[in-house]
Amino acid sequence: MRKDTILAACLSISALWGWVPLLFVASGCCKPFDPSTKQENEEARVWVTEGWRGVYDWKEITLWRTVSESRLSRARTLLQTNSVVQVTIEEARDLTGEFIFDESKGKTYLLRAVGDANGTFPVEPSVRPNGDIWTGGGANSKCPVPMRRRPIVAQLEKAPANVYVTFYVNSD
Repeated sequence: MRKDTILAACLSISALWGWVPLLFVASGCCKPFDPSTKQENEEARVWVTEGWRGVYDWKEITLWRTVSESRLSRARTLLQTNSVVQVTIEEARDLTGEFIFDESKGKTYLLRAVGDANGTFPVEPSVRPNGDIWTGGGANSKCPVPMRRRPIVAQLEKAPANVYVTFYVNSD
């Protein structure tokens, strides 16, 4: 065998070995959920609905807040059988810890929403002219992303007709 052939073979092998650590890092990214995360993910999956249909005529809801961590259990209990519950201004303030809600701007509603388990990505609530509500959550990841129930309180001009809860993982 010639020296240049042996050298080329050695360079090819060393180049191949240079990719091995990268392969381990890439394959190590996606790990199974721990038991408590898996349970919360399954509980959140129950809240996710079929997506909405029709023309995109959604408008951003600007007057809303996520329920505070200390009130999550209470909010989840209230939303156990319904995807929306009307609450008083005082209850809205208690659930969120925020004083942004004002009776002159409509009624306050506790709504189901689902976000990523770490709270990295925002939930985006929207409303249609007919009163339908869409709470969209999601994440960007090449790996599975655990979901978490993240109820919100929103102030709306009229009672919600339907509530759509979606969660999408963009893997691009």
